Amino acid sequence: MNDLGVAIFGAGRAGNAHARAISQTAGARLIAVFDADAERAAAFAEDHGCQAFTSSDEVLRRDDVALVMVALPNFLHERATVDAASAGKHIFLEKPMADTVEECDRMLDAVGRAGVQLLVAHSQRYFGSTIRAREIVQGGELGQPVFATDTWYKNFGLEGRLPWFLDRATGGGMWLMNGAHMLDRTCWVLDSEVASIRAWIGSPFHQLSADDANLAFVQLRNGLHASIVHAGYRSRGVEKCEVEITCTDGMLIFDSYSNRLAIERDGAYSPIEVQRVDPFTEELKNLVGAINGTETLRVSAAWGRHIVEVLLAAEESSRTGSEVTIKSNVRAGARALGG
Repeated sequence: MNDLGVAIFGAGRAGNAHARAISQTAGARLIAVFDADAERAAAFAEDHGCQAFTSSDEVLRRDDVALVMVALPNFLHERATVDAASAGKHIFLEKPMADTVEECDRMLDAVGRAGVQLLVAHSQRYFGSTIRAREIVQGGELGQPVFATDTWYKNFGLEGRLPWFLDRATGGGMWLMNGAHMLDRTCWVLDSEVASIRAWIGSPFHQLSADDANLAFVQLRNGLHASIVHAGYRSRGVEKCEVEITCTDGMLIFDSYSNRLAIERDGAYSPIEVQRVDPFTEELKNLVGAINGTETLRVSAAWGRHIVEVLLAAEESSRTGSEVTIKSNVRAGARALGG
């Protein structure tokens, strides 16, 4: 079987990570990079041994490109996905899927018409510690789950942020970027969609038009609950990224990025060794397998849409001060949470 030719849209941080993943994935070969910044595209191409383009249409016309990896700013996701699908290309799309539910629906329509695969890259469920945490919780080792607390504190890093990230109108802010990760990993470990959400979202640290802090109370469709707390502080603070699951017969805590996992034993957390894996490579392997018909995608496009709906519902709740009900029900049609 010939390798799938891959083009990366976006020569930034995520694009470089995906190029490294391609080099470690059997059945995939990097062909091209597209970036509107010619200098950045050329530097990327030199680093990773591919061709550089400043026209996405030119890339999509290439017969040797079968898969497009979209690592562009959020507000460009819809156009890139619809264009790639219309050209008959499979798509790897960075989360969040889009800035609006309407954009998601147009993307789903384009993918459905073209009959191509679309993986929305909710990478948290490809980390070793997250996978093992789900196995323990769903396996009943700690009894029945009761609720989860997902906490993430980090430096916002204002000086390193691109202009689009500082404006909600272009999909910027911590909630869309990291709230998507937090909702996905907590829901996946607890094996449920979101039924409703009440939230506060603001920018107390930097006074931006995009948010730098958020707090959400989530009611899941299976009757469980979770809290989501995220802050991108200005200069002083403690970095922390962890999900703590309280169950009827014990507790568990994990951090996907540090590969940390521990369960409660005798009143204290006892670490569990987990083999570290590269989530970017695992995502791409999953998509290549789905394209070749040997695997099922761990993240459905319908799930990507659900997360966008929840993110926007949280923003509505923050504006109105009221709890917002989530309309979509991914499992009504099929079991789409994966794994």
